[in-house]
Amino acid sequence: MTAKVTRRDGPSGRFYEVDGELYPSVTHILTAINKPALVPWAAKVEREACTAAAAALYEELDTTGQKFPASWYLTELHARLGTVKAHQRTMEKAGDIGTQAHKAIEWIMRTAIGAQAGPEPYITAPALVAVQAFRAWAASVRLKPVLIERIVYSKTRRYAGTLDLLARVDGVLTMVDFKTGKAIYGESHLQAAAYSAALEEMGYLEPVRSLVVRLRKDETDPTPFEPVDVPARAELLPVFLATRALWEWTYANEQAFRARQRKPAAARQAVA
Repeated sequence: MTAKVTRRDGPSGRFYEVDGELYPSVTHILTAINKPALVPWAAKVEREACTAAAAALYEELDTTGQKFPASWYLTELHARLGTVKAHQRTMEKAGDIGTQAHKAIEWIMRTAIGAQAGPEPYITAPALVAVQAFRAWAASVRLKPVLIERIVYSKTRRYAGTLDLLARVDGVLTMVDFKTGKAIYGESHLQAAAYSAALEEMGYLEPVRSLVVRLRKDETDPTPFEPVDVPARAELLPVFLATRALWEWTYANEQAFRARQRKPAAARQAVA
């Protein structure tokens, strides 16, 4: 019997309610993995944003001939930078492009098989580049979709997620995950292993092959599409489940900390 599944996004992350039980999403679980390159990259992006804003403000003030105290300058600079960090804005922009590309690709595939697809989604130029890369890859492998954007879940291991595609790729049953970043990272392989195990638990045939396909979003990228084979599930699933255990421990501690933070605030409100 098919489970009743509802996706629930919130400040604590993405979850799926499966027959009344809340399971973390696979992508949420994978946030438990440390990303050493992220901190230097974020610092670099923030430094570039700060120096650019400072230089622009200096040029504006230089034309006035007036002198302003350092405190005023810093206040004005902070106002221009805003409260959202530069790396967060960059990641949000990249995420928007990826979301647009995924929606357009879903629409193309559903339309191709005669399924209900709704109106063609609007996409920006970078997302269009990714979609064109998808079209080129799909034609090169004689793509025949089987499942498109399907929620999968594991009740035994308590996780869920949304699978991009299960399809015949050159005639072989293949699970496909699309990425629009600059590279394919190891977490993508763990994600594929988790989805593959969930598919089998739900009663589908185990995919013969799993692919992560990187689609370019910049026409200067010399590689329109980059398909990468995912290693055997038997190697990856234990690593994903260990990551899930780490995520569960981290999440429980975060929730306990937030609960402790709320108690003093509630007490202050009661006194007031």
